[in-house]
Amino acid sequence: MIARTQRRTAPTVFWVVAGVVGALGLGVSIWRLAQGLGATTNLSDAYPWGLWIVFDIFLIPFSAGAFTMAAIANIMNKDEYHAIARPVILAGFLGYAGVVAILLLDLARWHQFYKILWPGFWNLQSFMLEVTLCITLYTIVLLLELSPLLWERFRMASVQRGFRLAGAWIAGAGIVLSCLHQASLGSLFLLMRESLQGLWWSPMLPLFFLLSAVFSGLAMIIFVTVITGRAYGYPGSVRLLPGLAQAAAVLLALYGVLRLGDLVIRNQVGLMFGAGSLSLLFWGEIIIGLVIPLVLFALKSTRERGAGLLWGAICVIVGLALNRASVGLFALERPAGAQYFPSLIEFMVVIGVLAIAAIAYAVVTQYLPVFSDKAASTTG
Repeated sequence: MIARTQRRTAPTVFWVVAGVVGALGLGVSIWRLAQGLGATTNLSDAYPWGLWIVFDIFLIPFSAGAFTMAAIANIMNKDEYHAIARPVILAGFLGYAGVVAILLLDLARWHQFYKILWPGFWNLQSFMLEVTLCITLYTIVLLLELSPLLWERFRMASVQRGFRLAGAWIAGAGIVLSCLHQASLGSLFLLMRESLQGLWWSPMLPLFFLLSAVFSGLAMIIFVTVITGRAYGYPGSVRLLPGLAQAAAVLLALYGVLRLGDLVIRNQVGLMFGAGSLSLLFWGEIIIGLVIPLVLFALKSTRERGAGLLWGAICVIVGLALNRASVGLFALERPAGAQYFPSLIEFMVVIGVLAIAAIAYAVVTQYLPVFSDKAASTTG
């Protein structure tokens, strides 16, 4: 069956605001490439990583909803979830595209980015190499997973059939690549044992990063499905989400037990109350990102309501942001007197990337069959 094209358009104010913000973001990005990092950012030797890296290490697990969705729909053969797969995978692809764009801007010698694809320049002992290669390959996999939108839109039935046969293999490759770089991001911070505060450094960081990516991916699926369901008139899709919320609750509980057990084993429990502002940051992450969504997702009365699902997902996303900001910026020891606050250009780039991603999402959902007939029939 050929899927119908979604024709609902976003309000004019959206196009104006997002267009202006996106254009400004694109303009300052070009300015950064022309002028260099030193002239356009507040990064320094004491703070070589700033807002852009924190945004990247947050956006990567947030976008993990795409690989989680692929695992549920294709590997676990939960056919009913195909109805919400495309909007989620599209959001994941745009998230990874944003990661790649900001990584390019964060390179001092951005014009030599192509060397990462040339084996002669590889450092095979580098976690960053593995992360970069997997992100690049996984972005390509997501693009392949979205390509049926074109085949359906232009009624290329033979190509459609070929991709349908290869779908599980493509999804499997994406799952492997995603698991590898999610865990390797945690491995990267293993090297910072002397710099990263004890509430966040752990020999279990690779597992923590992978596990948090999975339950954050489930939260992203819930968030995207509820929002797009309301925006595009598919409110019935929410009925597919309580099972995902229940799975997220189990993973959140497991993550909480592992985090607490790790602190006990490493004799770092005292830091939960005696590390000043970092203790407050830790408890903010635990309460907002773990306890509240665990309660919302565990209770049947809230996980079966759109508002309960949405607020639970938002809390998980905020908790993820706090965790990654702590690991990538706030909880890293710096030289005495060193300070960092992002420049206006750094903020404008991040906001611009989000605006361009929102525009791309609106355009694709308007002109390609992101919401197919199968989705419509499944979600009422």
